[in-house]
Amino acid sequence: MLNRDFRSAPVRRLVVMGESNAYGMSAGDPLNEWVQVLAFLIRRFQDGPLRVFNNAIPSNVISPRAPGYDPKHIYGTAPSALERFEQDMIDYRPDMAVYAYGLNDSRCGHALESFIEDYEKIVSETRRRLSDVLLVLVGPYWNLQYDAETWARLEYQQCKAGFGMFDKSGDELVLSYNEAIADMSRRYDAVFADVYSATAKSGWLLTDDHCHFNDIGQWVIGQTVFSAIARNCSFLATKSINAYRETGFKIPTTGGTNALPHVINSWRKVDTWKM
Repeated sequence: MLNRDFRSAPVRRLVVMGESNAYGMSAGDPLNEWVQVLAFLIRRFQDGPLRVFNNAIPSNVISPRAPGYDPKHIYGTAPSALERFEQDMIDYRPDMAVYAYGLNDSRCGHALESFIEDYEKIVSETRRRLSDVLLVLVGPYWNLQYDAETWARLEYQQCKAGFGMFDKSGDELVLSYNEAIADMSRRYDAVFADVYSATAKSGWLLTDDHCHFNDIGQWVIGQTVFSAIARNCSFLATKSINAYRETGFKIPTTGGTNALPHVINSWRKVDTWKM
């Protein structure tokens, strides 16, 4: 059975809410921030323009129930996603809404039950208020502290000391988040992007704090989110399909860039696409 098509019409207004990695922190080139990578790939393949609103906030958490939440930490842990999603997501009236939460909550030990309960309040209300929106839930990213054995080594103690409440190690909680977010995606007709699996155990994708992603790590995340959308939404394929059909390309007249000359000649004796 083919995948369900979540959206066939192009998107024009993309809004993202999330934490520091969605904000683009530690990307040396702004073009490599994963939200910008996602936007670039969408613009490249869909028909028409796209406007992006990146409303991610570094240190943000899902709700005031997160142990690391501090109401005085304005434009950090506060206002939390639950406190601000109406203003920073719904009021923008996007046709594509991306939420990317779980890293900070798991790092401060926010229990699965309350994390998912509060996240579901956001997702369910977004779906209710924006019934036609393409909803994308990005799972939590991997980072080094989820590898408890490695994180316990002396060389990482200075990093750990600087994390304050966000110092919990081990992967049991974050993996439970990932599974629960995937399940919530199915229940609310959302696309799920498993960036944890895409980044796990590749420490070279992280900066020296072992939490934030460098330029190539940001690219991997952006491509992973894009791939999840492309697998589930036909609007990203329409331009390619139409171009192939309307230009008269045939399978034997395409491909071959930098291929062996005798192979190219056997397949493209006549470049019929020029005719």
